[in-house]
Amino acid sequence: MDIIKLTGFALAAVILALFVGENHKTAGNLIRIFACTLLLILILPQLSVIFSIITDLSTKMSLEDTYLKIIFKIVGIAYIAEFGYQLCKDAGESAIASKVQLAGKVLILVLASPIILALIELITQLI
Repeated sequence: MDIIKLTGFALAAVILALFVGENHKTAGNLIRIFACTLLLILILPQLSVIFSIITDLSTKMSLEDTYLKIIFKIVGIAYIAEFGYQLCKDAGESAIASKVQLAGKVLILVLASPIILALIELITQLI
């Protein structure tokens, strides 16, 4: 799906949410959440291109599958956390949004710890 269609859908959803949201705030928020979720679902297949590029690079660099899986999980967590953060923020729940963002950062740090430890080991072996 190309960007013009996605942007057109987003603009239509914004206009609909604005008109409906004037009289029914809850319905306007539901339209926003539905539109955001649908946009995310529509762009998910495009992520396969990114994953194939990373896979090709890891093959050329002889990167272990373990590290590749960690990288994919980190990318997934980053996108999902950002999506959740933006949804909460758009709904006016900035306190919850910031906690979603913090949770994403903590999970990324936990997942990245084996890679960080491997880099530290490599650096200490070189010294």
